[in-house]
Parts: sequence; C-alpha cells; structure tokens
Amino acid sequence: MRLAIRQSILLSVLTMVAMLVLYWLVSSFVLVQISSDLKYSLQQLSRIEAEKGTPGLIERLERLGIENESRGHSHRYYLYLSKDNTVLAGSLRHWPSEAKANGQVSNILFEENDLPKEWADIDEGLWPTIANEFPDGSKILITQSIDTTEQLNDFTMFVMVFLVIAVTLISLFLGWIQGRTILKKIERINNAARRVEHGELHQRVEFELGNNAKMDEFDELVVHLNKMLDTIERLMKDIKQVSQNIAHDLRKPLTRVQAQLEGLQAQAVISPEDLESSFSDLENLNKTFNAILQLGRLESSNPQKNFSKVDLSTLCDDLSLVYSEMADQKSILWQSAIQEGIVLDGDRQLLAQAIINLLENALHYTQTGESIIFSLKQQGASINLSIVNTGVTLMKQQLEEITKPFVRLENARSSEGNGLGLSLVKAIFNTHGSDLKLKVIDNRFMAEALFNCND
Repeated sequence: MRLAIRQSILLSVLTMVAMLVLYWLVSSFVLVQISSDLKYSLQQLSRIEAEKGTPGLIERLERLGIENESRGHSHRYYLYLSKDNTVLAGSLRHWPSEAKANGQVSNILFEENDLPKEWADIDEGLWPTIANEFPDGSKILITQSIDTTEQLNDFTMFVMVFLVIAVTLISLFLGWIQGRTILKKIERINNAARRVEHGELHQRVEFELGNNAKMDEFDELVVHLNKMLDTIERLMKDIKQVSQNIAHDLRKPLTRVQAQLEGLQAQAVISPEDLESSFSDLENLNKTFNAILQLGRLESSNPQKNFSKVDLSTLCDDLSLVYSEMADQKSILWQSAIQEGIVLDGDRQLLAQAIINLLENALHYTQTGESIIFSLKQQGASINLSIVNTGVTLMKQQLEEITKPFVRLENARSSEGNGLGLSLVKAIFNTHGSDLKLKVIDNRFMAEALFNCND
C-alpha cells in the first residue's frame, strides 16, 4: 500500500512539473508572438511614413485608434512625436523615459500618467514596447497591453491547479485500489508460507484465474512458488523414503551379525567359517557406508577440478573384453560396438565405476539365452554410451524409482546389493555433464548417457 501511495505522489509531482513547463512555454510563446506583431506593425507604419509622409501616418494612426477603442483596451497603443517632441498622434500621453527608438522590443514600465485618460482602469505594469526614429527626426512608439496575456496566464494556472489536484486524487484512488489488490495477493502468499513454516508441506498458495484473464507478475510468482513447494514436498518424501530404506536394508545384516556373534559367544570353540560369515556381513555394511559417503561427495563437491583426458574407447574395450567372458559363462549373447578414438574430459576411475555398475546390472538381470549390447559412438557433438539387455520387464514408474538412493524393487531385495548403484551412476554422469536415461522398449532395457564431445 505504501508503495502505491508513493507512486501516486510521484505521479502528482511529475504532473505538476509538466504543468509548470507547459505554463512557461505558453507564456513564452505569447510574448514571442506579441514581439513579432509589434515589429510587423512598426514596419508597416514606417513604410506608410516613407510613402505618404507625416499626414499619411497621422491618418493611419487615427484610424488605428478608432479600431482600438472598438476592441477594448486589451490592444495596442501608439504615440507619434515630432522632432521637438510635440504629440502628433496616438493615445498615450507621455513618452516613457526608458523607451529607446532603436527598433527593438523591450519591456517598459507604464504608469497611470502615461496611459490614456479614457482607459483609467488599465493595469499598470511592464508592457512590451517598440520605438523607432524617422529620418526627419520624428519618432513613433508602439506598445501593447498585457491584460490579455495575464488573463491567459491566469486561466492556464487555474487549469494547471485543477489538473494537478484531479490527477493527485485519481492517482491516490487508483493507488489505493492497486494496493488493496496487491496486498490480497501478498497475504495469500504469506498465509501459505506460515502454514508451510508450521510443517504443513501440502499447503499451496491459492491461485484463481478467470477464463479470459491473463496472468500478471504475481500470478507467475504464485505458480513458481507452488512448483517450488511441490519440489520441496517431493524431496522431503524422498528423504523420508530413503531413511526408511536405509533402516530396512541395514537392519537385516546388523541383526544377522548380532545373531552370529551371540552364537559364537555361546560356542566353546569358534570355527573359521562362522567368523568368515560375520566378517562378510560387516564388509557389506562397510561397502554400503562407503557408497553413501561417495554419493555425498559427488553431490556436494566439485570433482571436475581433477578431470583429465580419458580415452573412453580404450576403457570400454577393456571392460567389454572382461564382461564378454562373464556373459559367455552364463550363455548370454554379448555384442559390442565400440567406436575408436573417442576422448572425453573426466575422471577415469569414476567413469569406470559407473560403466562397471551398469554392466554388472545387465549381467545380473539378463537371463540365459538373452543378449547384451554394449555400444559407444560419437554422433556430431555428442558421445553416446548405451547398454541394452533383453528379457527385462519394468514399468515406467519403476524406472523413475530405481535411480533413487536405497530404492530396490521387490524382486531384487533377496539379492546382494544396497540400492545405491544406479544413484552413484547417475551422480557420476551428472558430474561429467551428462545424465542417466533408462528406457524399456519391447522387453529391451536400455541405460544410456550422452556426453559433450571434446574439441
């Protein structure tokens, strides 16, 4: 509301300044027009004096005097003096001492004893005046009353004051309406923010838009705020889900280790096999915690500072050679299409870890008789890395879930693992300017990543 009032006051001040400038321009224009008219009248009278002499000029001045009386006193007045300062024609009684016969317009002070007796109500003041001397020593003076100019200025000032007051009142009224509208929208945002602050993460800013209405800046802000609240709520749910998954996945090995240790405690002689089983479970727990720490480092640090040139083609060839033998042992058809000479800025160890994770997943979930296709190729300015294995059935919603930390599908909970593999792969690819894309088309599961090609 205060902002709207300040804007209204600023608009009023600007309007007042504009009116003052207009007043000055109008007054200046009128004075310039009067000066031009006085110079033109002097030229006309000088021409008559040159052509018809003093009698012709006197006749002309008498005719002008009659016209002046019929128009009123807000017009021109003349004074024609002979060489010895005798009044030959004109309605003025005296030649002002400040008036100089130089043909230039100047403001001369006219007092009551200088003005015509019949126009006693004429306002005294500074009148624009022009005077000139003829070759025979006579001189003429022309002046004009400023009553009309003052009336115009008074009217202009009245209009200015009226407009300034009107603009001020209208702008204050419009500012008040605009302020109330803005306050209502801000209050809706504040109400939602207070509810979210107290833990009601499902709350959203109320938003209504008519059929033909257009969104303003506040409406766009509300849309973005609601999207941000959706993201926050989703992240909080993910955190809660991750916490539950951590508790679920760690409880089982911890319980098993506890049971094993309690059993060992009751035994008189401890066998190496029992110790080996406990150490294996503890090692799996240690791997889980290391994966959590590595995922945190990837998401919070800046590993790009350790990047160097990585021959991705050679890395993929080496991995393909190793995992093709493992695929043969499971009677899985292995196909590879590795393009040579592809180099990427990155961390070789992290890239190897990510690709190994994808290859192991492909081997683990591909049944005997199915196939795995491992390919690397450059397409224009992009490098495409993909691993496709057949015989996989997943839903689209499951594809979105399996890249989240500690999320494991029900059919995979009985197998080894901690649910962090694809989360690490996604984080590693993100640090290399790429992203992990998962697709299922006709029972063919594809894991794909696109990298920017180095020049």
